[in-house]
Amino acid sequence: MATQEVSLKSLATLQRKRTGKPWGTIALFLIPIMTYYFVFTIYPLLATLYYSFHNLIPTGGQIVTIFAGFENYRNLFADDIFIRSVRNTVIWGVVGPTIEMITSTTLAVLVYFRIPSHRFFRTAWFLPVLVSGVIVGLVFRWIFNYEWGLLNVGLRALGLDFLALDWLGRVDTPLWVVIFVHWWATFGNSFILILAGLTTIPDELLEAGYIDGASRVQTVFRIILPLLQPTLITVMIISFIGKMRAFNVVWVLTNGGPVHASETVATFVQKRAFGWSSPDLGYPSAMAMFWFGVVLISAGLLNRWLRSRMDQ
Repeated sequence: MATQEVSLKSLATLQRKRTGKPWGTIALFLIPIMTYYFVFTIYPLLATLYYSFHNLIPTGGQIVTIFAGFENYRNLFADDIFIRSVRNTVIWGVVGPTIEMITSTTLAVLVYFRIPSHRFFRTAWFLPVLVSGVIVGLVFRWIFNYEWGLLNVGLRALGLDFLALDWLGRVDTPLWVVIFVHWWATFGNSFILILAGLTTIPDELLEAGYIDGASRVQTVFRIILPLLQPTLITVMIISFIGKMRAFNVVWVLTNGGPVHASETVATFVQKRAFGWSSPDLGYPSAMAMFWFGVVLISAGLLNRWLRSRMDQ
């Protein structure tokens, strides 16, 4: 009897070991990615926060750190270039996602309804995402060149010389050019996410709408879009955050010029930290942390507002 009890206890212990979580295997997979995340995300964030409250001054081959309190943050509101870069980025953060959502949703719906050659368009509309932002900036820099750019050459060939502008050299057009180029390079992400959301809608609901006499357009606005709202909100937030921190396309296409006409917060932080003769990293760190907070709060408020609208 005692032997049987020992066997049962041994069997229970063995079963617990078999059903327990393989912590060794979990750690094997988690430690490398967590190490990478800490080294390249958490540590730089904490270091930037620390530097934002200090002035870093090189002296005798060494960097002297002097506590400055909120001085760097106060200086932000007296910096005309920073204020202009904030204004440009906010315009981009409003206009860019709006255009992207309209075009991506329209194209996703067209592919969902299997328009002719829909397989080709599904691939073609996503392809720009696979191109490096640096390459996109270089190509469109050539396209928008005033003298020999493809756009102006085409306009002149059509007799529309008055529309052949110096797109990247004026102060009123570069921001809109950058917004357009970045939209072209990134709308494929939103398109694919929305198309994936469309595939989760049951076909029975659409068939029920057709049986009740709804046209295809009515089906889109009365059935598809309401059911797609959670996906649209997620895609909108992702697009908004992407526009608020855009850098590579702007840097290559206009470098924030001319006269800071297309400057964004990301490009100005880069210039202020590494491109100017001033070696102090405290001020650009304050700039980066301030904008990080703005984007974080704005994304949260936008998410809350959109979801409250969805619940109405």
